Amino acid sequence: MPLEELTETTFTLVAEHMSLTQIIEAAEGLIELAFHPTRPKQAPPMPIDELQALLEKVIDLRDWQELEEEDDRSDIQKLIDNATDADAVLVRDPSGTPELQEIGILELLQRYPCRGSDARWSADDAIAFLETKTHWLDAALESWDADGEAIGSDSDLIEAKAVVLVVPGQPGQALRTELHDVLIPVDS
Repeated sequence: MPLEELTETTFTLVAEHMSLTQIIEAAEGLIELAFHPTRPKQAPPMPIDELQALLEKVIDLRDWQELEEEDDRSDIQKLIDNATDADAVLVRDPSGTPELQEIGILELLQRYPCRGSDARWSADDAIAFLETKTHWLDAALESWDADGEAIGSDSDLIEAKAVVLVVPGQPGQALRTELHDVLIPVDS
């Protein structure tokens, strides 16, 4: 089994029972133990590569979580900002805090898998969501020239669409996509 799959499996199993901070402390403790001078030489080898990969993954997730928790923008501002952001998507999940979160695309696929017993959407649905995001992102970016100036706009605002993945509150219901009209201010 490739290291990436092994790390993903390990994280999935551990994340059900421990917080991100607890996982970080446990992985760091195991790595320290593996190199401790009192560890018997005949002891089974520790999976250092897997522990390092797990530690990196969890630290990245914790950093994203901290960024999300510090995000004090209003929902309207998140919609406006995300309409031209190629690196993040918006997810409205009633079980999350805040309910409307901006997350990275890889984190999206980790939180809301397309396969397995927990899947609430298919790979085709995920691709369709990302294609919708790309379509409206391209449309918004076409309103700007190479210098960041609005093209053909006599107004101080440009019309765009924000794409949001909605997680229904009922377990087992499929994820769905919503489009929201937004007006992006033109910087003078």
